[in-house]
Order: sequence, then C-alpha cells, then structure tokens
Amino acid sequence: YPGHGSIRYYENAGTSNYNALQVALNRRYARGFQFGVAYTWSKTMNYGDNDQTLVATYRPVDEWNYGLASYDQTHIFTANYILDLPRASKLWNNAAVRAALDNWQVAGIAALVSGAPATVGFTTVDAVDLTGGGDGIRVNVTGKVPLPRSERSFERWFDTSVFARPARGEFGNAGRTLFRLPGVSNFDISLFKNFPIKEAASVQFRCELYNAFNHTQYNGVDTTAR
Repeated sequence: YPGHGSIRYYENAGTSNYNALQVALNRRYARGFQFGVAYTWSKTMNYGDNDQTLVATYRPVDEWNYGLASYDQTHIFTANYILDLPRASKLWNNAAVRAALDNWQVAGIAALVSGAPATVGFTTVDAVDLTGGGDGIRVNVTGKVPLPRSERSFERWFDTSVFARPARGEFGNAGRTLFRLPGVSNFDISLFKNFPIKEAASVQFRCELYNAFNHTQYNGVDTTAR
C-alpha cells in the first residue's frame, strides 16, 4: 500500500502433523530388579513452531515455510532401572558385613536422542541489496549438506563447501532445514544404601552422578556462512 509500511494480518490457516511409532516395555519390581524401556520413532512437520508464525507473502508457502519442526527428533530411546545389589552377608554373615555391605541399590536413567533439525544462514560484507525486499533470502545449496557419521568432527559437523551466495535477484534454494544438530547420549546413575531402623523407617545414603561418564553434550553449531 503506497504510503504505508507492512500491514500484517493473522488467520487460523496453518497446520502441523506428528506421526510416530511408540513402544514401551516395563518390568515391575520383583526379585530386587525393575526396569523400563521406551522408544519413539517420529516425524513432526509444520509451517512454524508457534501460533503466530510469519509465513511467506510472495514465495510459495509450502516451499518456503513447510518443513521439519525445530523440535523434531527422529529417535528417542530412554531406559530406567533399579537393582538390589547382592547381600555380602550371604558369603560372610556378621554384624560388620551386614552394616557395611548389605542393602545397597543402584539405579539409573539413560537417554539416547537424535539431534534437532537446523539450517544455514548467511551474511555479506558488501551490503548489497540482493532482492529489494520481500520474504527474505536464503543461501544457495549446491550439494549434500549432511556428512556421514565417520566424517563428522568437532571442527566440521556438516559439509561447508556446498554453499554459495545467491546472485542479485535470486532468493536462494535452501530449504527450511538442512542437517541435524548433535544428539544427546546421557547416563545418570545413583548408588544408595539403606540403613533399616525399624519396619516403617530407615536412613538412606545416596551418591548421584549426573552425566556419569562426563560425556560432553554439544547443543549448537556455527550455522552462518560468510
């Protein structure tokens, strides 16, 4: 509209979808052992991650906006367990052994989760207006972005050689998502001992280890081409 800036309107027109295979296996506490395992294989697609997503005005919306949700995680595996450790007093039954080595338990939670989707943006140093306005601009992709697992490293998580600057008047061909961020593999372990006082009361000593194997969990990657 001549003489006006952008005039935006909101409508209930977006859609999203979630499809998944979900499996769970649980063993109730018996004979000093219980565990639970859950696995989800899923895919989430949408036009935006919130209820006021700004979609393209001039570009095809299905091409520009529709894609994997930023919170999509293909594989999610979790496991939990509690295990009563064998009583040492069965081998050597005396008061000291019962006090020090009986009534120990170990418990834990493990999580193996795929990384979330990500894309690549770009900046320039010459301040050239490539499009003159509109819905923005994206980088050009000239090849396959994800790297095989064997080729990924701390310095190179995806193939940085397959990106090019769009020419003047081009909008770029990059999709909404191009690769996945690092996933999560986390193990929390607890070790605790119960000191029975009477049938309805006891004192407990606990040692809890979060990220027990001290494995670094990276959650970000430099995604700006220059």
